[in-house]
Amino acid sequence: MEEKTVILKNGFILNEVKPIEHGFIVIRGERIVSTGSGEPDRTGDETIDVKGLVVSPGFIDMHTHGIMDVDFMESDIPKLHKGFEGYARFGVTRVVGSTLSNPLDSIIAQAVRIGEAKQSSPFGDILHGVHVEGPWLAPRCRGGHALKYLKHPEKDDVKRLLDQTGGIIKSVTFAPELDNSVWLTEQLCARGIVPVLGHTEASYEEAEKVIHAGARHVTHMYDTTMGYRENPDEALVMMPGMETAVLYYDEVSIELIGCPVHVPKPFFRFIAKIKPRDKRVIVTDSLSGTGMPENTVLTDKDGRQVYVKEGVLRMIDEDPKVNGNLTGSAVTMNVALRRLAEYAELPLAEAVRWGSINPAVTLGLDHETGSIKTGKLADIIVMDDTFDIKLTMVKGNIIYNQGGKA
Repeated sequence: MEEKTVILKNGFILNEVKPIEHGFIVIRGERIVSTGSGEPDRTGDETIDVKGLVVSPGFIDMHTHGIMDVDFMESDIPKLHKGFEGYARFGVTRVVGSTLSNPLDSIIAQAVRIGEAKQSSPFGDILHGVHVEGPWLAPRCRGGHALKYLKHPEKDDVKRLLDQTGGIIKSVTFAPELDNSVWLTEQLCARGIVPVLGHTEASYEEAEKVIHAGARHVTHMYDTTMGYRENPDEALVMMPGMETAVLYYDEVSIELIGCPVHVPKPFFRFIAKIKPRDKRVIVTDSLSGTGMPENTVLTDKDGRQVYVKEGVLRMIDEDPKVNGNLTGSAVTMNVALRRLAEYAELPLAEAVRWGSINPAVTLGLDHETGSIKTGKLADIIVMDDTFDIKLTMVKGNIIYNQGGKA
């Protein structure tokens, strides 16, 4: 059967090289076959006039735990299907679903379930794979991870996780100071999995060792990542830590949560200045409840309640010292990028890089997606200049259309 040709025209195209005003994109089947300015040089089976809106590469969220009432660690297959579709509303065309520290058997079973959901969903192309965050984390820097599940990366556990999950794991976060971390890094690299530093108070030397072994990314920098420390033998003399190592090595990309509560605004400008252009990444680290209306209340399986407030989740508790405390992110990718553009004072096209080609580079997907270029997959969104999403395409298929049913 002949492949369908779709043309987007009259757009501000965020092309891989430079933006094109009054531009067009020609898509045949799954892939981009032509881009240019003015009127397209051919006709298509369907032509969409975007009327001056921004045509951008789709966003890649490489660290998200959930959306709406979907939780990547707990949801069943039908609910995971719902989640895949939900991300498209916010311009996301690739997701790496993050698990949470749990018994290893639970993590393995859920990773397998997520893989099955990908294969059985009409929106499964949105899912790139699984990000395993925990249980190999530093107790002091555990954040929202339960202390009782944390442990060192024992070799038998690592092999079991990697052998039993069918290749669905794409990244693993761990603390470099834990025993076997260099060995773990080598095992992940050998399987094409991205080793990620995070939830750590590692020294410079401990971080450097895993970077030399192949670690190439940092989970939510400035959240549960300890930087400098005072020399115990010399008062007021500071010792370098993990932060120094990951800023020194240009090969290591850094992700920030696109939220001013989790990341104070100056850090956005700082990373924009200090890291190479393709090593700056925005993520949501979102939890279930994300994308729901303001003040929505959610109850977890243990009966604890949280509510959505201005892009974060906060606790509901009888104890006034606990009530209102931050529990996690509820930011969506389009809002995270809107904030980045404001906080780091970036042009729209440069901000979009942090959520498209840059995570694609980190994940090794940049040959197929992450930018608008002839030959790449047509993972494309249409939005206005405030990042309000109008249309989302994955592999040339419209899966979200604000103006009507996709």
